[in-house]
Amino acid sequence: MVNTSKIWVRFLVVFLFHLIIKSFDRSYPGGPFELNLRSLVFSLLFISYGLLLWYLAESFDSKLHSWMRNPEGNRRKMIVITLFHSIFAFVFMVSLNYLYRFSDTYLFENASGWNDISFFNPELTVSLTIIYLVVFGFDSYSQIRIKLQEGLLKTEQLEKESILAQYQALKAQIEPHFLFNSLSVLSSLVHEDADLSSNFIIKLSKTLRYIIEKNEFHLVKLKEELEFIDAYFFLIKTRLDNGVFLENKLEKSFVETTFIPPATLQLLVENAVNHNKYNPENPLIIQIEKEGDFIVVRNNLNPREILESSTRQGLKNVARRYELISELKVDINKTNTVFTVKIPVLNQSDYERFNI
Repeated sequence: MVNTSKIWVRFLVVFLFHLIIKSFDRSYPGGPFELNLRSLVFSLLFISYGLLLWYLAESFDSKLHSWMRNPEGNRRKMIVITLFHSIFAFVFMVSLNYLYRFSDTYLFENASGWNDISFFNPELTVSLTIIYLVVFGFDSYSQIRIKLQEGLLKTEQLEKESILAQYQALKAQIEPHFLFNSLSVLSSLVHEDADLSSNFIIKLSKTLRYIIEKNEFHLVKLKEELEFIDAYFFLIKTRLDNGVFLENKLEKSFVETTFIPPATLQLLVENAVNHNKYNPENPLIIQIEKEGDFIVVRNNLNPREILESSTRQGLKNVARRYELISELKVDINKTNTVFTVKIPVLNQSDYERFNI
């Protein structure tokens, strides 16, 4: 939908700047409101060029920000962006000057008026470049202020979502059926294998400790999350044995430089276990790997006829937290045989924005 108010505001701003420029142009003896064909043609030229510049600059700035992810607050990145904008503005203003000169010379046979003016016409090009940078600086400041306000609002929303996620994850650990199954396994292990039962207790305590300790963080290192998943899946594996498998195909270098909302993988693994049947003949296989800019959690489908107790909020919570943190979407895809969840890769800059 076209924002007409935004278009009119831009038109008025460009129109005012065009009047200022014409006021200093001595080739208009009647001033900026001189009524003749030449004045009207070049007014149309300046206004059209100004609006075109505004939209191109907006697109150019968007690409720069996409190329330099999260430049706000990073002085070096902002200096580089300002430098690129300076070059962009200067080239654009030189082209405007050339078009003005060319049109005035050949359309209105006013070549004599340009004899004493250099090709680059510093009075016009430099002044317009400075005006561009002033407008750009003011606009950047306004955008940063808006993003700061949006960021504060998102942080508040994210805190609520994170608390809910930690609660859901903790609830999954202390639900009666989970504790009953875990204690039943432990009671049988105590008589059969003392070392395994000791390890089982350690892993159970690690899962609870991780959820409680990471409650205050919006993002944690992927390495820590995978260590937590290792402890959590040990409990599942001990109970289900060859009915379920977890394959981690992530490379070490990637794991150590990537961040993730806490308990994300736990919620996805729990979702796979709760919604599928598993047995040694037809085991549930959960895979974690990297595809492009996504971490992919994939499992084969063998749906239960009757689902275990489930809040059905795990996937929604994961998607909502990622949207708040990165404005990126979680991709959920289901076929007849495979269920796939793709979560965006988050980096150090994302961590610094939400864990100060």
